[in-house]
Amino acid sequence: MNKSVIVTGAGSGIGAATARVFAEDGYQVGVLDINQEAAERTAGDIADSGGSALAIRCDVAVRKDVEEAIGQVTGAFGLPTTLVNNAGVGGYFHRIHEVTDEEWDWIVNTNLRSVFLFCRDLLPKMRDAGYGRIVNVSSIQGLFGSPRSSTYVATKHAIIGYTKTIAAEWGEYNITCNALCPGYVKTSMGVHEEEYGGFTDQIMKLTPSKRIATPEETGQMIRFMVSDKARYLNGAAITYDGGITSYTGVTDF
Repeated sequence: MNKSVIVTGAGSGIGAATARVFAEDGYQVGVLDINQEAAERTAGDIADSGGSALAIRCDVAVRKDVEEAIGQVTGAFGLPTTLVNNAGVGGYFHRIHEVTDEEWDWIVNTNLRSVFLFCRDLLPKMRDAGYGRIVNVSSIQGLFGSPRSSTYVATKHAIIGYTKTIAAEWGEYNITCNALCPGYVKTSMGVHEEEYGGFTDQIMKLTPSKRIATPEETGQMIRFMVSDKARYLNGAAITYDGGITSYTGVTDF
């Protein structure tokens, strides 16, 4: 098993933290992000800590970018037998009739097409290597509906279904594929306090653990999901939300 991993959307937030976690554990990390400077910052942090990383600008919705990025990581570190499809965008908070064609395409291509492009390219290579580990980052909004986030919700539901199908289709080749469904994580995308005052208070009210996850602990969970300790985990959608989806608040008198 080659300790080479690709993490998409690794310039910030969960992706950056996940890239650092893997590097701390001896992985050589392909740090992919559409923002080259952000990718270089993450790779620089890893290098400063004694790790090995390659920063690559990649539009994960573009096939040519994906293929070239995989080729660069393979050339530098060998075949990436671990893949974390983390890149994603949330879009705007508004109702379905307000969603433009351009916004739909942007969110679907970034969140969902990207998973398809990376998996289509890497799965046969993982099969030939006899080993593969994939984590697709979904969301608790892949488990239920959420007003004013229809396109994002649609993509995160689709990621779970796609994950399960990969597990069913490729499990016999020592490849596992699982989805992580985080709740609210302390990132600019996860907590919109600047745009919507009181957003954090609302999350806290509904989360039994009474806190918001950090990107670092979320990255640790992703690392666990591809570890030998979790080698029988396949096709799972792991809810990681401090209990928010277990609590309706209806009887909170």
